[in-house]
Amino acid sequence: MGFFSFLSKEIAIDLGTANTIIIFNDKVVVDEPSIVALERNTGKIIAIGKKAQMMHGKTHENIKTIRPLRDGVIADFQSAEFMIREMIKMIGLKNSLFPPALKMVICIPSGITGVEERAVKDSAEQAGAKEIRLIH
Repeated sequence: MGFFSFLSKEIAIDLGTANTIIIFNDKVVVDEPSIVALERNTGKIIAIGKKAQMMHGKTHENIKTIRPLRDGVIADFQSAEFMIREMIKMIGLKNSLFPPALKMVICIPSGITGVEERAVKDSAEQAGAKEIRLIH
């Protein structure tokens, strides 16, 4: 615990096919379904998690729901990146003058390929992670 430890935050992410769990300060702060709702015409993402789950099969044909993770790996890179970024925002890190550098530990399946492993790392980097550790 150094003098500048307030400038970095450590979080753990379990990217699951059904649910994504984020642990921060030894507490589960986000436990949401791994699902994204988007507009068919524009491709704009409307909702993630529980809100998107409620839209699944109950909306008009212009909105579709997708699961960016299939069999424990990222199937849709852009949706997964957006989902990770928005779920990290759900943690409630205060917007300060200096945003904290995020250190992430991400759980991944043991049978993941090198390309899929790189996709997980890239998604986390785009979501704001400075240091990433992957656990099989």
